[in-house]
This record gives sequence, structure tokens and C-alpha cells, in this order.
Amino acid sequence: MADSRTRRAAAVAVAALVCGVLAGPSAAETLADALVKAWRSSPDLMAGRAQLRALDEREFQARAERFGTVDAEGSYSYTNRSVAGIGGASATGRNLTANRDDADPLSLGLTGSIPIYTGGRIENRSEAAERAVLGGREFLVSTEQQVLLDAVTAYEDVRRDIALVEVARSNVRVISEQLRAARDRFEVGEVTRTDVSQAEARLAAARSTLAATTGALARSRQAYLAAVGEPPEDLQPPPPLPELPATEAEAIALADARHPDLQRARLEVERAEANVKVAISGLLPQVSLGADATYTDSTLFMDGRDNEGVDTRIGLNGRVPLWTAGRNPSAVREAQARVAEAQADVHAVARTIRRNVSNAWSGLQVARASIVAAREQIRAAQLAFDGVREEATLGARTTLDVLDADQELQRARADLIQALRDEYVAGYSLLSAVGSLTAEHLGLAVEAYDPDDYPNEVARSPYEYPRDGTTEWSTRWRP
Repeated sequence: MADSRTRRAAAVAVAALVCGVLAGPSAAETLADALVKAWRSSPDLMAGRAQLRALDEREFQARAERFGTVDAEGSYSYTNRSVAGIGGASATGRNLTANRDDADPLSLGLTGSIPIYTGGRIENRSEAAERAVLGGREFLVSTEQQVLLDAVTAYEDVRRDIALVEVARSNVRVISEQLRAARDRFEVGEVTRTDVSQAEARLAAARSTLAATTGALARSRQAYLAAVGEPPEDLQPPPPLPELPATEAEAIALADARHPDLQRARLEVERAEANVKVAISGLLPQVSLGADATYTDSTLFMDGRDNEGVDTRIGLNGRVPLWTAGRNPSAVREAQARVAEAQADVHAVARTIRRNVSNAWSGLQVARASIVAAREQIRAAQLAFDGVREEATLGARTTLDVLDADQELQRARADLIQALRDEYVAGYSLLSAVGSLTAEHLGLAVEAYDPDDYPNEVARSPYEYPRDGTTEWSTRWRP
């Protein structure tokens, strides 16, 4: 009777593994659903888009400098002055009079200035701002890749831990049946108390493993909530991996050509070179065209003198730096050092990207080899467990032998679950490492974010800005 219960428990465990672990649980939420939710709700992407809009405004400000400025000025005041003087005779022999002189001067004016020659400062500052915008776009792509990779990792971690919990529960059930069988056999004198104690110890260890895997599942669910924005609900098995590079060399070549971090580093070099020219412009003359018109009215009320009039002026203003105590040359050297720093960063980023590609490629190959080995291990461990269990019923094996065989089988099942997860995450890590893990490349059902929308809208309404406290562009600017 005990053997029949053990066989039934083993059959249930195998069925649960095949149906619930390797195939994955039936579900209502797909990986694509999770990626769409992560893309739409990610605060990192929202912050990156806001940062890009700020960089767009920096470029607009740099370009606007070439068109000069016009300012209006005005002033008005009222003055009352009393002056004591000596007049005719009085009771004291002196006559005091008071002279008053009231005035209310008014001044209104317009002042304008247009740069004519700045030594290339305006042009190169605009160039630097443009390179910063392009770099910001690459940073946004890099952020998008990280958001999607985090979502894939969290998705697979939850599925893995659900499967491991099921394996741990199955292990508890099987060992519980083994403990019952050992106790039944102990009662009839077929085994000793030691066999029962060994089964009890293994059951306690199995329950401890179940508690640990349950805790890991809870942590994975929280990581999923942070990555996707919603708790996981019945996750479906993921689809096959997207098309990946055929070789490691091909993957490295793709990463060198289009990875957003490397593109951004190269743009940073160009921005630093433009800033060198901006610094050099501080050593050169500056010429601007200036004009102003001022209306004044300073009539004195007492004597009626009228000083009303309009003054106009137009002319060239020039400035040549002669002595700055070495400040301007120091600014040039600083900018040149920034170029060297940016160039070194390009090499550092390239090395990091190649390392990430190699690591992802190696992880993918290792995971695939581990899957093959784990499946073979499960097949052999299942046969060994069945054989040891049958031999134990004949007295040729001890309870400890059965428990050891069961432990090997459960370990092989857990290894397969981990390898399946590792293969999938490594595949998406490889996509990220070559710069292809984007919503557009994956074909996600989301409204693509066009970084040109905002500067185009600003160009149509350059003098507008939200006046109701709104800071989210989509509620104010998007047509």
C-alpha cells in the first residue's frame, strides 16, 4: 500500500513538472503585454524624455542668441523741493519766504543689440547644443533598452520562481510519502528508526527549501512590480527568442555600429570640440550693432521750463580682450582637456560594450548547453530514482538511498528551470548589448515617441509656454 502511494506521488510530481514547469503555466498576460506596460509607465523613460526636451530648449536658446535682443526701459519720479529765503519785514524784523520747485521726470526708451562678429562663439555654441541633443536622444534609447531588459528579466524571474516553488512543493509531497512508507516499514520491522529519522530530516530540509523559494518568488514579484508597473498575473510562456546575431563577431560589429551608448560617446567628442572653439572665441574681438531711442520729459512746474525730447542713437560696439590674467587661455586649455577626456571615454565605452556582448553571447551558449545537459540529467535521474525505489521495496536499498536519488532528480529539475530562464534573459541581453532592444525593433504595440515632435512644436510657437503650472509636455504641446 505504501509503495502504491509512493508511485502515485511520483507520477503526480512528474506530471506537475511537465505540465506546470517546462511548458509554463496557462496565463492571461504575455511577455509583450508586460513590455508594453513597462514602456508606457516607466518613470525612467518619462524623465529621459523631459531631459531631452530640456536639451532641445538649450539648443533653441543658443540659436536665438544670433538674433540679438531688444529691451524696453522706463522710469518716472516726482520731486518736491522747498528752499527757504529772506523777504520783507516782520514782527521780528525778518521776512521768510519759501520757494518751491516741483518736477516729475519721465523717461521711456528702447535698446537693441545684434551681434555682428563673435569669433564663432554663437555658431559653435549652437553646434555644441545640437550635439548634446543628439546625445540625449541616444541616451533615451539606452534608457529604453534598460527598461525593456529589466521587464524581460523580471518576467522570467517570476516564471522561474513559480516553477521552483512547484518543484519544491512536489519534493515535499514525495518525501512525505517516503516518510509514511518508512514509518509503515518500521512498524513491521523492515527498517530501523534511523531510516525514519533520515526521512524526517529530509522532509524538514525540503520544507525549508520551499520556504526559501516562496520568499524568492515574493521578491521577484516585487521586482516585477517595479519594472512593469503592475503586479504579475498568470504569466504565459514567452514566445521564441527574436532573431539574434549568428556569431559573436557579428554581434560585436553590430554593437560597434549602432549601440546608443557608443553613439552618445562619439557625439560627446564632437560637442567637446565645438566647446573648444567657443572658448577660443573668448580671445577674439566682439562686434555688435547697437541702437536705442529715449523719450524724456523733465518739466519744472515752477518756472515752466520744458526739457521734453527724444534722443536716438545707432552705432557699432566693439570689445577686444587685452588682459584677463590668463583666464581665457585657461578656458581654452580646459576645453581641450575635455576633448581628450571624451575621446578616452569612447574607447572605454567601446570596451565595455564589447565585454557585454561577449558575456551575453557566452551566457546564451552556456544556457543552451545547460538545457541539453539538464534534460539528459532529468531522464537519467528519473530512471535512477525509479530503480532505487523499487530496489528499496526489496530490501536492497535503504531509505537514504531513495532520498538521495529523489534529491538528485529535484536538483536536475531545478537546474533545467534555471537554464531555461538564463537562455531567455541572455538572448535579450544580447539584443541589448548590440543596441537592438527597442520597442520598434520588437514590434511592440505602442505609440512611437518621435523626438522631433517637441522641437517642431516649439518652432511653431516659440513664444508660448505652459502658464497653468503644467510641466507634462503631452498635455500642453502635443497637437
